[in-house]
Amino acid sequence: MDLTLSDEQRAISELAARILTDRLPAERIKEIEAGDDWFAADVWAELAKADLLGLALPEAHGGGGYGFVELALVLEAVGRATAPLPALATLVLGALPVAEHGDADQQAALLPGVIAGERHLTAALGEGSRALPPERPATVATRAAGDAGWTLTGVKTLVPAASLADRILVPARTGDATTVFLVDPAAAGVALEENRSLNGEPLFTLRLDGVAVADADVLGEVGAGAAIVARTVELATAATCAIQAGVCEAAPRLTGDYASSREQFGAPIAPFQAVAHRVADAYIDTEAVRLTARQAAWRLAAGEDAAEAIAVAKLWAADGAHRVVHAAQHVHGGIGVDTDYPVHRTFRWAKHHELALGHATDHLRALGRRLAAG
Repeated sequence: MDLTLSDEQRAISELAARILTDRLPAERIKEIEAGDDWFAADVWAELAKADLLGLALPEAHGGGGYGFVELALVLEAVGRATAPLPALATLVLGALPVAEHGDADQQAALLPGVIAGERHLTAALGEGSRALPPERPATVATRAAGDAGWTLTGVKTLVPAASLADRILVPARTGDATTVFLVDPAAAGVALEENRSLNGEPLFTLRLDGVAVADADVLGEVGAGAAIVARTVELATAATCAIQAGVCEAAPRLTGDYASSREQFGAPIAPFQAVAHRVADAYIDTEAVRLTARQAAWRLAAGEDAAEAIAVAKLWAADGAHRVVHAAQHVHGGIGVDTDYPVHRTFRWAKHHELALGHATDHLRALGRRLAAG
């Protein structure tokens, strides 16, 4: 396994970083966070113009035809900039499952719009219960009268970008199996209730009350949704780790700049042994978060079994990132808890992604079960 980036991959990473850094300085992000949408529409359009939104989507629909590694590099840049964009929701939760499992009509209807930055997608995986995994939902889909489509009833929680989405991927029980449906959030019977995450991102409760869905809106085959959902969770978890790697890179950079200019006893605090050791530890943790995240992305892109690599990556993205942002806060002292100061934003982003799609203990237990099974 060679995780060295190619020249082309480095160019993709640098282009994404340049757009996000130029267009989203700290003051601009603060303005967006104070608004209702939590969405930098102009920056999303710039990413589309640079052909970065469709990197991992099929060339037949205008995409770049690259793999998950290239998409993960863009997501790292999103995390590094703490950019308020629906990148994970649209590009990973929505577009990748449609590209992998959608039929020709579904792909033609949705993917070109995503690539152009004009359409948004997301998936409603959670239901607020840790007892049932996403591939075994409590939401129910029943056959409509005359076998003309389906009727969905249930509640989904913590759905990102639901207010922006043109379609939401909704797993539902169909008898003893699971099927994934493409639901229009503007359809009759759909209700959205907005909540805010630790990083300020809107996450929605999606209520489905007898929502009519056509047969043409089944993603993949009826009854084959469990595998689609499991695959989507893998992709989303690896994507979350990639974003977290970017967040972890931003926090020590801010801390290093601060420690180099902050003086105590007539000298910058950066050379002080306690400060230098703390920042060095944060750097080591950041490299571990990045390495394990890229390993998970590489295995997914190569079509190899990635379950163990994803669990390891998420463990580092939780525990390692926790140490990184706490070190950044402590070195900054009182200003580190000022919500107007950029380092506090990295803390809130890191905590959001630490808890998303399973915290450290969940993934440590998954690793333990795999080791015990031999």
